[in-house]
Amino acid sequence: MATSRGWSAIACGTRCWRASRSGDLTSTDPRTPRFRPDIEGLRAVAVLLVVLYHADLPLPNGFLGVDVFFVISGFLITGILVRELVNTGTISWTRFVGRRIRRLLPAAILVLVVTALVAWFVVPGLRRRDIGTDVAGAALYVVNWVFAHRAVDYLSSDSLPSPVQHFWSLAVEEQFYVVWPLALIALALLLRRLGRRPGVGVVGGLLAAIAVPSFGYAVWLGHVDPDRAYFVTTTRAWELGVGAALAVWCAGREARTRHTDVPGGAGAGSRAVAWAVLGWVGLAAVLGSAAWLPEGATTPGPWTLVPTLGTAAVLLVGWSGAPGGPIRVLGSAPMVWLGGLSYSIYLWHWPSLVLTEWAFDGITTTQRVLVLAVSLLPAWASHRFLESPIHHSRALAARTRPVLALGVALSAVGALAALPLVAAASPFRTTPVAGARPSVDTLGAATLSSPPSTDPATYAVDDWAWLTPDPQLAGKDRPAADVDRCQVDRLVEEPVACEFGVADGTTTVALVGDSKAMQWLPALERLAPDRGWRIVTYGKSSCAWAAGHAQNEGRAYPACDEWNRRVMDRLRADPPDLLLTSGYADSAWDGDRATRAALVSGLAARWSQLRDAGVPVVVLGDSPLSPDDLDVCTARHPHELSRCAFDRGPAVAGSGLPAQRAAAASSSTPLVDLTPWICPVEQCPVAIGNVSIHRAGDHLTATYVRTLAPVLGRALDEALDEALDRAGSPRVTP
Repeated sequence: MATSRGWSAIACGTRCWRASRSGDLTSTDPRTPRFRPDIEGLRAVAVLLVVLYHADLPLPNGFLGVDVFFVISGFLITGILVRELVNTGTISWTRFVGRRIRRLLPAAILVLVVTALVAWFVVPGLRRRDIGTDVAGAALYVVNWVFAHRAVDYLSSDSLPSPVQHFWSLAVEEQFYVVWPLALIALALLLRRLGRRPGVGVVGGLLAAIAVPSFGYAVWLGHVDPDRAYFVTTTRAWELGVGAALAVWCAGREARTRHTDVPGGAGAGSRAVAWAVLGWVGLAAVLGSAAWLPEGATTPGPWTLVPTLGTAAVLLVGWSGAPGGPIRVLGSAPMVWLGGLSYSIYLWHWPSLVLTEWAFDGITTTQRVLVLAVSLLPAWASHRFLESPIHHSRALAARTRPVLALGVALSAVGALAALPLVAAASPFRTTPVAGARPSVDTLGAATLSSPPSTDPATYAVDDWAWLTPDPQLAGKDRPAADVDRCQVDRLVEEPVACEFGVADGTTTVALVGDSKAMQWLPALERLAPDRGWRIVTYGKSSCAWAAGHAQNEGRAYPACDEWNRRVMDRLRADPPDLLLTSGYADSAWDGDRATRAALVSGLAARWSQLRDAGVPVVVLGDSPLSPDDLDVCTARHPHELSRCAFDRGPAVAGSGLPAQRAAAASSSTPLVDLTPWICPVEQCPVAIGNVSIHRAGDHLTATYVRTLAPVLGRALDEALDEALDRAGSPRVTP
């Protein structure tokens, strides 16, 4: 073990247990703060799980390595803080933060600066702006909230993930490093006013008040909005709390006795076996959960208890000082060396992988493994020449204020590195070189013949002089019902009604459905003045306007069901003269699973219910499914836009239109299909008549929908007579 100890000394750092005031890092007393080679080995396991997962190797839940890191951090940091609190009655927050700065910030900022520089050259177009925002958020340790917001905004463009996406977990930890010491300091001040000295019992109570609600919130939010739950600090605090709780318990045991349960004496053999079994079970829980979790398990959530409690078990066995178990393996020289590099490996491996994918427009699994192996070189170099020297600098350790100033400066450098990316320019013009932009009546679908030509050459325009909206910013060209937040998100059950068109119009038109229904609003607004339409919208994200039970991401979606019920109540209480609906959905929940048949049945039932109540219904057929990364393609090929065209067959088959057609046929509901005006040929173009057609999230741009207004008006006129006859309602003003 001499070799192991030598390697361990290099790898230790402030993430290991702090030495006693005498500076002893080699104490053999199992209850004194000491260097823990097993913890370094556990870090090695965690980073290997993450890296192997990112290599696309068969480790479906390797991302749980991050949860292992959370428990370790909570354990080590709380151990340091509680000992200082119990021994001195308070905590030096500035000294603590200074240690964190020296340990974490230099290497992190270096990675961010290098990532920003490389991204400028390999990431196309305005995708640089998102990455710039992410880099700035990472430098300020709030990027997890940036990703949470982006995860909720399912209309945002989606291609390769951010090269700094892995900083979300570092942001969670840094927020913990700021808030948890301050909470303990506030507790100490309160106890001082009450004439009491801080003890581990009251610290445990404070910890429970934070961790237990966090776990409950994680379970709830993981069920209703798993994408957001994955990133936010409030769902992750309990994982750090698991490690913190173990540290508090250990500190309490150390305060009461320094000898109980130490191996030796009567029963030592049986206790050693028990400790060994506990350690192996804990490690097996970590590795097993990385390899398998039940289908539909959400993280963080109840199943995250498996790796987190498994990690805590391994930490506890190491703290006990008992021989045997996985401690010898985790404390071996290679594992300790890899654990010492784990932070640098974590920092460097992900941007190396993502930026390589950007540079080569995708790579194979073998190439991913090679890139990850090569990323060990900058990881080792930054650890050896930057991270370790600054971390172990005695001069900096003795100067708290300069270190705090250094931390602020480094964060500023990271944020400033993002500025060129945020200010990136688009290769497209949005107005003619000379003169103003023409009227919408002469753009987009207005330039097509009736019916539209099916000659591919008509749409094979490679280099438009100008396009509106900019294909790079098409995601911002949304209908007012979306921009004004009239469309409620997935968590909301109460409908929100918004009014558009003619305020005192003689005809009320209800537009109901998800964002694919709301996308038709710009055309309806153009039709409204001449037809005297007062338009009322009811929109909900990812929620089909259907009877029965909705599904979202393969799970039941009760919030959608309740929203449907409440909207129906409103429509029955105040029936519109006409109801228009659309949406994207490919299945509904049949009680056990999601099926297309359940959706078709639910759509037909809902439309029939409205017709039986005397409300005429017309279905606006869903638009073809467009790729989410059209902005990337157009940025790469701004003068060869025909390379970004996509196949019409799969685009129509993957949309909500097939289910709508089946439901319309079974319920005798009129359906308007504008596919020929959106995708007239086998290869769907990205622009028609100087207008970009598609925006991120599989939607049409508001501008192109406006140009469809005359076409939609004629199609509605043809469908209205049939709808009104079946509903038994008087004719709606054309």
